[in-house]
Amino acid sequence: TGEATPREVKGGAHISFSPDRTRIMDVVDHKTLWITPLTGSGPRELFAFPDADVRIDYPRWSPDGRFVVFDRLKPTGGDIWLLQLKR
Repeated sequence: TGEATPREVKGGAHISFSPDRTRIMDVVDHKTLWITPLTGSGPRELFAFPDADVRIDYPRWSPDGRFVVFDRLKPTGGDIWLLQLKR
């Protein structure tokens, strides 16, 4: 068996590895998307809605790692968002 190496990651509820397995994405309190590189720098905030009534759920990477798709839920309904990532 291998050894586990601790890494500071923001989130923990909807963790998702990038397709190239170099980054982890997650959502904190259903409000803010975070990306954490597995080597080098620590977590960085990727995206958040300013509206306190909006929830972000189930973020997922595109197969090429250039986009993130997620649900935006608000009291009046929900929709799907596509976010293009900068490298």
